[in-house]
Amino acid sequence: MNSIEKELHGYINGTEKMSGFDSYDNAEGDMSYFDNESMSYYDNDNMSYASGPGASSMVSDPYVISFSNTTATGATSTTAVLFGYNDYATATNNGNGALVVTNLQGGTYGRLLTQSNNKPFKIGKFRFQAATYGTGTDNTVSQLAITMTINHVDGNGKQYSTPLNLAIARDAYQQQNNILDVTKPITVDGNTYLTFPVYINTVLTIAMFPVEVFSTKAALNGGRSLNMAEAPRLSGKNVAPVIIQTAQAVKGITG
Repeated sequence: MNSIEKELHGYINGTEKMSGFDSYDNAEGDMSYFDNESMSYYDNDNMSYASGPGASSMVSDPYVISFSNTTATGATSTTAVLFGYNDYATATNNGNGALVVTNLQGGTYGRLLTQSNNKPFKIGKFRFQAATYGTGTDNTVSQLAITMTINHVDGNGKQYSTPLNLAIARDAYQQQNNILDVTKPITVDGNTYLTFPVYINTVLTIAMFPVEVFSTKAALNGGRSLNMAEAPRLSGKNVAPVIIQTAQAVKGITG
């Protein structure tokens, strides 16, 4: 074995030491609580260049809903409700008061609301966009600084709420004040709904990119009941790649 072969063999051994994790092969109980909630938001922004086996070719088709508050005077905002079939399917305007709710991706909001009950899905990424309605007061900055509440209510009486503060989700380097991209995993079914204020003279458009959709019809047709997709990269598309220049030799990690 010459010196080159020995060096290559050393690199391979070092890599195997770091990638094997043989001592974790028998892990069962300690790691079983991972239900993908905390990991499901990985939308491959940093791995979108990957190809070959394991790289998903499916790109998520978004659900896009707009909430328009056409009120010019009176209360500062109106509370909007997104989803919540079991609580709001039969309520007037699905619980949205005087707000105008529009499905911008096709069909109606009522169809999407009903579909969420029999075809649950997991959202991986949101895009929020605010615009002024007509020539009224500009509340776009305030609209994207709201706190949304994620609600889960079960038939056995259990319920809980989780706040989602959009103000702290803004990228410090983002230049647009009327658009906000948020990576947040939320599983939606008939017991799940989001509540948030929509300011007067404001239109709030919410694009939701599902990364997992459960469909019994797909299974009946010979496919998989759980279909997965990647949320697209929305921000930083035109950012130049970082190039590191070094005069040192690049070698493998031998650990």
